[in-house]
Amino acid sequence: MNGPSIMKPAGGPRAELVAIFEADIVELAQFIAVQSGREPASFESHLRWFLLENPARDPQIPLGCGLRSSQGQLVGCILYVPQTFRFQQQPLPVIGSSCFYVDAHYRGSGGLIFLRYSELGRRWPLFGNSANADAAKLWKARGAVPIPYSDHELVGVLRWEGVIEEELTRRSMPKILARMTSGATAPLVRPFKRLRLEGGRGEDLVLLNSADEVMQLPIHGPAPHLTASRDLRYIRWRYFSGRDTTVAAFAFRNQQIESEVLVTVNQRPRGHRGQIRTLYVLDIYPSVTLEVCTSIAAALAERYRRSIDAIVLRGLDDARQKVFRRLGFLRRQFDAPNGWFLDKSDLLPTRNWYLVPADGDWLI
Repeated sequence: MNGPSIMKPAGGPRAELVAIFEADIVELAQFIAVQSGREPASFESHLRWFLLENPARDPQIPLGCGLRSSQGQLVGCILYVPQTFRFQQQPLPVIGSSCFYVDAHYRGSGGLIFLRYSELGRRWPLFGNSANADAAKLWKARGAVPIPYSDHELVGVLRWEGVIEEELTRRSMPKILARMTSGATAPLVRPFKRLRLEGGRGEDLVLLNSADEVMQLPIHGPAPHLTASRDLRYIRWRYFSGRDTTVAAFAFRNQQIESEVLVTVNQRPRGHRGQIRTLYVLDIYPSVTLEVCTSIAAALAERYRRSIDAIVLRGLDDARQKVFRRLGFLRRQFDAPNGWFLDKSDLLPTRNWYLVPADGDWLI
């Protein structure tokens, strides 16, 4: 990579484009925490795990690049997150992006950070799956292609109180009134908006307690799509590092399938006060039929029925979207696709991806 240089976009303050290394972690965590509203100490711990313990970390690649003001303060960043994918049995290193933030006074320099990141594309394919509408414009300008079906999510609501409260709050109803109204309205809505995930059997999901147990599942055969390499180091890091107590990995088994399927989930609160307890499906592998996919969703709904308010599915193709919407799931459209890949050097052997929310930093 080229050395740092001084940049001053028209009308903007001076900023220096710099590489980010391990020594910058504390400052990096503080900057991102301010930009994203997180708690600095806990986010520093997360970054050390996410960046330094990443099993695909490459010493040749900095942790990211950033902007420093003329006073030396970090005022922008984008992080580089390597991940090993594979096609058939061929491993393929791909560089993901994460935590693309620029201080409001330096927004005119945001394109410079992304340009530096995109220069990695000369040696590695690039992808990102947490882009907002502004970042999506930068991906598109560099010739990137949207990851299929990354422009929406499907939300299956089990309890309506928190969802109704959120909708009323977004319509500018006072928060206290919205909360009171949602409690009275939810029983009226429930009979007409009920999820039709019938026959879910929680016992079809067998909890896996270690990465070694995951590795016993049939997830190692030749991959017909470009997909994450679910090797022992990755599985241990992603699901069994103890960083996220809501993560769970299951072996799904029932009479519809010949062999077990890996299913992974985590939980995140949604809503202005975190009132919607949400279960995210992170991975289903190997790829399953539409019928098995609905059985998995039904089993998850049954297993988590007492502890969640909604289930979120992402990355579903048109046929699956159609069926899940018939079952009562709501489609939530994003402002732009939040998943993109860039391979201008034609380093990938196929464009046929099987990306899941567990890849990159979509729901990490």
